[in-house]
Amino acid sequence: MDKVSDTLVFRYNEDQSVSTLDPAFVKSQSELWVCSQIYNSLVDLDSNLQPVPMLASSWEISENGLVYKFHLRTDVQFHRQGKVGFEQSRWVTASDVVYSFRRITDPNTAAACAWIFADKINLASIRFLQKTSSASEPFYAQNDSTFILTLSKPYSAMLSLLGTAWCSVIPHEFGENKNVFGRNPVGTGPFYMKYWEEDVKMVLRKNPDYFETVNGKKLPFLEAVNIDFLKNKQTAFMRFVAGEYDFFNGVEGSFKDELLTKQGQIRQKYRHKFKYIIKPFLNTEYLGIWIDKNNPGSNPQLANPYLRIALNYAIPREELVRNFRNNLGIPGTGSFLPFEFTDNNNAGFNYAPDSARKYLKLAGYPYGRGCNPIKITTTADYLDMIVYIQKYWEDIGIKSEIDIQTGGMIRQLRNNGKLAIWRGSWIADYADAENYLTCFYSGNFSPGGPNYTHFKNADYDLEYEKMLMETDAKRRMERIKKCENILKKEAPVIVLFYDKSIRLYQNNVHHFHNDATNRLILKYVQKSKI
Repeated sequence: MDKVSDTLVFRYNEDQSVSTLDPAFVKSQSELWVCSQIYNSLVDLDSNLQPVPMLASSWEISENGLVYKFHLRTDVQFHRQGKVGFEQSRWVTASDVVYSFRRITDPNTAAACAWIFADKINLASIRFLQKTSSASEPFYAQNDSTFILTLSKPYSAMLSLLGTAWCSVIPHEFGENKNVFGRNPVGTGPFYMKYWEEDVKMVLRKNPDYFETVNGKKLPFLEAVNIDFLKNKQTAFMRFVAGEYDFFNGVEGSFKDELLTKQGQIRQKYRHKFKYIIKPFLNTEYLGIWIDKNNPGSNPQLANPYLRIALNYAIPREELVRNFRNNLGIPGTGSFLPFEFTDNNNAGFNYAPDSARKYLKLAGYPYGRGCNPIKITTTADYLDMIVYIQKYWEDIGIKSEIDIQTGGMIRQLRNNGKLAIWRGSWIADYADAENYLTCFYSGNFSPGGPNYTHFKNADYDLEYEKMLMETDAKRRMERIKKCENILKKEAPVIVLFYDKSIRLYQNNVHHFHNDATNRLILKYVQKSKI
């Protein structure tokens, strides 16, 4: 990379690999963070997670909730730099939106995000091989600056979905070969990809044609973003402390006590060395329970809801978060939904050992008598927390065994119903309550969907389906609460805590923010001289 002033270069380490930058196939946070610098979608989300204009300057939604008409900006062009960028200006049109959405919907693409439109549009009407579109199709370019999306049924979270990186708009000239495009991305974002040596280094450079401004000044302010791929997080933390990186994300057990007090405060010795942001993060940490009555698995007694409720009441979540997370989290005393999406304060379980014993008796296991040992599967980094939970279950008479597996193996076994109880995380794919409630809809049974517990309840399914189509915010919240109350009665999961993200950044870094989605937004960042 050519020489650039240090105050114009933003440096950070990524301890997870980036395998593709094709928005149709990205999965991990590490990939999504880079894609958010390279691409734009029709809409964006503001700091309150509400949709705001991006490539679309405005839109209208029909009264029946089926037709979305987007008016596109006419001043946006694709990257002219990088390995495969356009040599001349190539302006974004509605046909590019049609192409991008067709691409992730086309079965031949086999996109990881095909679910976004799968059950919401008339797939049979799409002419995948045609370059033009018609009004009879779900994706239609009415003219260069007007794109129309037609749904087959109302879907209240559609705008939130359109704001994700998966719905990024790409040019048809480069998207046909997904293997090449994933390594040589072309988008409209504030930065373009300049250099990439996998698992070693990546360099993004400023897009001089970027369309957004702040107070009359063009974004982004930075000239470059340098990303290292150092796997050892503790080493990366020490390099951040030494000033080699501008930003450090998250903490882990090996150094959390070095950085944080048990109350979740930065220790005194670091308070003036750098700045930090601690925010609620849309990630629910939980224990999932396999409860398929038609396929009871290794522990059929867990099909008894009274036993599951007893296990929920037996865990002191406040103490758990303080001891194992240094208060970097919110005790999971509510429902599966983080509090950003609900005001239902009675949807979860507080620590109540007497209630636990009461429900254990109702389950037919007074003081745990007659209950077979329960196997809990976890990764090694959560072992201490699971041992802690095991102790409190023993206090009410429930014996358990701990099984340690890799994350990949847990996902494989979980998806195929081979685990009794497992520790899991559910990070929101998009900012809407539906993204959490979908985990308990019977139409989403794993391995094809995210209902890993195989929870099935006709009343829940009905309320969930009504919630999807409800466009009135108040009535929609009522549906959400009904779903939550059903989940409390059935207890298919044990919510442990709602996560918080922590970001550390140098004192000379300014306009660096975070929100509940834990996005990385660098277009506003500025650095001053030390």
